[in-house]
Amino acid sequence: MLSLTAVMVASFAVIFFMQFQLTRSADAERLAEIPIDVITNAMLERRNANAQAYGTMGPDGATAGAIGEGDPSGADAAGGISGGEGLSGGTGGQSESSQRPESPFIDNSGPDLALDYSSFFVLNVDTQGELSAFSRVELSDDQYIKAAEMARGHNSGVSKTGEIKLGGSHWLYSYSARVAGNMPLSDESLSQIALSGLPVNESIVFLNIDSSDKAMKRLLLNMFILGACVIAGLFIISLLLSNRALKPTEEGLRRQRRFIADASHELKTPLAIIDANAEAALAEPAESAVWIGRIADESERMRGLIEDLLFLARSEDAAAVPLETLPFDLSAAAEREIGSVEAVLFERGITLESKMPSGSGVIVNSDSARVRQVILILLDNAMKYTDRGGHITVETGIVRRFGFIKVSNTGEGISAADMPHIFDRFYRADRSRTSQGGSAAPGGYGLGLSIAKAIAERAGGKISAESENGLTAFTVELPLA
Repeated sequence: MLSLTAVMVASFAVIFFMQFQLTRSADAERLAEIPIDVITNAMLERRNANAQAYGTMGPDGATAGAIGEGDPSGADAAGGISGGEGLSGGTGGQSESSQRPESPFIDNSGPDLALDYSSFFVLNVDTQGELSAFSRVELSDDQYIKAAEMARGHNSGVSKTGEIKLGGSHWLYSYSARVAGNMPLSDESLSQIALSGLPVNESIVFLNIDSSDKAMKRLLLNMFILGACVIAGLFIISLLLSNRALKPTEEGLRRQRRFIADASHELKTPLAIIDANAEAALAEPAESAVWIGRIADESERMRGLIEDLLFLARSEDAAAVPLETLPFDLSAAAEREIGSVEAVLFERGITLESKMPSGSGVIVNSDSARVRQVILILLDNAMKYTDRGGHITVETGIVRRFGFIKVSNTGEGISAADMPHIFDRFYRADRSRTSQGGSAAPGGYGLGLSIAKAIAERAGGKISAESENGLTAFTVELPLA
């Protein structure tokens, strides 16, 4: 989740940065489209006309106010605005000042622009240092002067753009300077100004970009909400998937612990018998042959158990249990194994019926020795769970592209709770029953069906079980030759 969160935050940061750059580029394009030259010329013409009307025009056509080293106290006698770097005192008198507008350097006229450009203003400082403004916003004289000071302080004379905070708003500005005759100021003309001392005429246009900032803030908030929702959703999904993915692992660990416990228990029994018979043989040397024979029997049982465990462990690795896949008759193999248990069936009073197809039989492609072991395991399992007088049926045939052998028996059947576990190692549906000595096949330890399943799957087939109405059936399907 930390990795996903880091990737998402990085992705959103890149998206936000790209959108921010696009927004600022759009603002810069809007700023560049403002006809600053037209506005500046209109301002100069209007100011000159006003100056001629009031008789305060200087020798170069400029009015009295100038940006310089004036008194920061406020308005002077001539009606100019003074400040540390604001408008300094002019040459006009009080009578002239009384005839001027309230803000002599603010002009609300000018060319008509689109509604998108309703929040901007243009400041001009002429060659005499006088500040004049064309504005579409409501700002105080001090704020206009402060805007000019901030923009002039950020620049060294070459056309530039920048951003300032003014009156609680965010402004994007473009600063440009011209020498006399409206020649644009450039790197080449800087040296000319330095040598000849040409006067500089400055123009600064300011565009309000509060709407862009609000849009970016909304985008950031939406990205935060979306990111939080996505992370929460991913966390819930990851938690559910993790729990689901861990269930097989937990089940595997549980089965492993049970397997170790069952294996220890099964090994403990023959070891206890061997130990008891060995002590008896030592105590009664005359009858040692009997005790030694029993020790040999239990040793054989233990050897079979260990071999079964080793086979099951190796069956998980395909290379460790090679199978010879050769065609053979599944029906003939079933008949052979039935013949090997007929005596046991007769002794227990169990009847057996075989249903084999006539003709060439069922030819499958597998390891005949391993398949006969599976048949014997199924027969042995059926005999253990069929009561005296019961009935066993062995059937072979072909279904789809597989040959099958089906061993069914009468009896109590397998409960629904036991059905999912019957192929587990050391699992026996009826744990009250113990293995019967001398059984025809391994399986007295609860390993027979596990071995049968491993062999069937390694041979490219499958094994299944069903139990209903007192009839239990195991079916093994193998690929046809």
